[in-house]
Amino acid sequence: MSIQDAKSAATASLIWELKRHPFFEALSDETLKGLLNAAQTVVFSPRKEVFSQGDNSDCLYIILSGCVKISSFSDTGKETVLAFMGENEILGEMGVFDGGVRSAAASALQETRALRLYRRDVLDFLERNHGVALQIISALCTRLRHTNFLLEDIATLPAGPRLARALLRLGEYYGHVDEDGSLCIDMKLSQGNLGAHAGLMRENVNRQIKLWEHEGIVRQKGGVITVLKPDMLKNIGEE
Repeated sequence: MSIQDAKSAATASLIWELKRHPFFEALSDETLKGLLNAAQTVVFSPRKEVFSQGDNSDCLYIILSGCVKISSFSDTGKETVLAFMGENEILGEMGVFDGGVRSAAASALQETRALRLYRRDVLDFLERNHGVALQIISALCTRLRHTNFLLEDIATLPAGPRLARALLRLGEYYGHVDEDGSLCIDMKLSQGNLGAHAGLMRENVNRQIKLWEHEGIVRQKGGVITVLKPDMLKNIGEE
């Protein structure tokens, strides 16, 4: 295969990946080729920082595979994990829109492939594709709403209900329901990251998960949590 043929095959593969995303599925191949001409494919190893809180917002990322955590750090260094983002999600678009600094940090939880697009190219593309711009704004508003729910839970709920809601929320967005009705969260989560997401110490998460395992509510294996009794966990979250 010639270099040109290999490049064409790689572009076709990336177009196929982009068209799995609802933002891009209605766009023509030629339009997406124009977008890809301005994009760079990047790979982040596990625990590699994508960007830091306070960095200049010069680009966004379209995640092709892998998982990234979005964290906010207090002045004392305490981490709150605001969200986990995976395949087909767009990362870093807020700063690209308003030109401000990064409001949160991002780091890879596992090897992550992404397309990097710089601000000038993103704005040029969105000016010519208004439908995509509106969809991204809608997704951004949804993400901010979820962050508000998370912070409200941290501020008002005791540990058990808070962790229950966090697990159900992760299962809803990054999980699947098995034939037996159990809810499997399709990502490996350390208890430290889960605690930072729910506003709990790792020790508290460990104690609560062990209690729920003993009661047959959840199962944890290889860092993957399966909610065996979603209805029971939902009841705990509503206490």
